[in-house]
Amino acid sequence: MALAPKPEDFPKIRSSLKLYQVCAYITGIMLLLLCVEMIVKYGMGYQLYAFSNYGVVTFVPITSVVAPTGVDVSTGILIAHGWLYVLYLFSDFRLWSLMRWNAVRFVTIALGGVIPFLSFFVEARINRQVKAYLVSHSADESTLVEASH
Repeated sequence: MALAPKPEDFPKIRSSLKLYQVCAYITGIMLLLLCVEMIVKYGMGYQLYAFSNYGVVTFVPITSVVAPTGVDVSTGILIAHGWLYVLYLFSDFRLWSLMRWNAVRFVTIALGGVIPFLSFFVEARINRQVKAYLVSHSADESTLVEASH
């Protein structure tokens, strides 16, 4: 028998759902930026630099003779996505543990941060499921309270 979330955890579930939603969108956007960066870097042979000796924001050929100075935006996107994915996994774990779902659900949600566009679809589905659960079981709680009086 599957475990059900505890009614006293409903406020925590609502707040963890909000954190999950924000993390899902940010991670999804960063993953799309990462995909574009990989296409530009490996498909076209350019890296994005900011404040370099080539200009303020410039695509520099990977085979450039003069090594660019400045901020390597391409590497910054990689690092930012990695750390934001860790935050996404934390929010996934928090919501998953409060909802008391099985391990398959955790892995499914976690995949949303590594497959382009999937985080947007998974977030919409999880949001619908959690809100429907909270609404249906909050109504059950109110009828139990009224019946006990």
